[in-house]
Amino acid sequence: MLIRLNKFLSSDAVSLNVNENYVIDDKEFLSKTCLNTDINLKETIFKVEDNILLNVTIKYTFLDECERCLENFDNTVETKFEAIVVQKINEDEEFDEIQLLITDGCVVLDEIIKQMIYLSMPMKSLCKADCKGICPTCGVNLNYEKCKCENNLTDPRFNKLKDLLKD
Repeated sequence: MLIRLNKFLSSDAVSLNVNENYVIDDKEFLSKTCLNTDINLKETIFKVEDNILLNVTIKYTFLDECERCLENFDNTVETKFEAIVVQKINEDEEFDEIQLLITDGCVVLDEIIKQMIYLSMPMKSLCKADCKGICPTCGVNLNYEKCKCENNLTDPRFNKLKDLLKD
């Protein structure tokens, strides 16, 4: 993805808002992430003193598996990052902020978008907040039907305590 900043830099405007769809065509990346190819990007570009600041919100959808019920579902994630646009990246110094190189009035965002997607993907996902999961005994999905198993799963170490409750 290429952001052209020539007109913005030559204008008197202090900020620029851009809302666009981005299509990833990297087949290897798409297969690893199970990502939907369409990604929504909202960029806000600011002129602050001698610097150009870039705020980006990435919204994407990917095919995920619920950790409780093991059903596949479309998971939508929104992540944000900020970057500073620079004329030259000094590799000798460490910076806390993300730096993007401007070349011929354009900034390329392809790699940083992929990195932010990788970093923002959840490690564990639920299809819904109140997912009941599957029965550990019979394997039925408790979101769709009630389990017919007897609920007598107890730790044998606590059997002596049951005897105390009988009196």
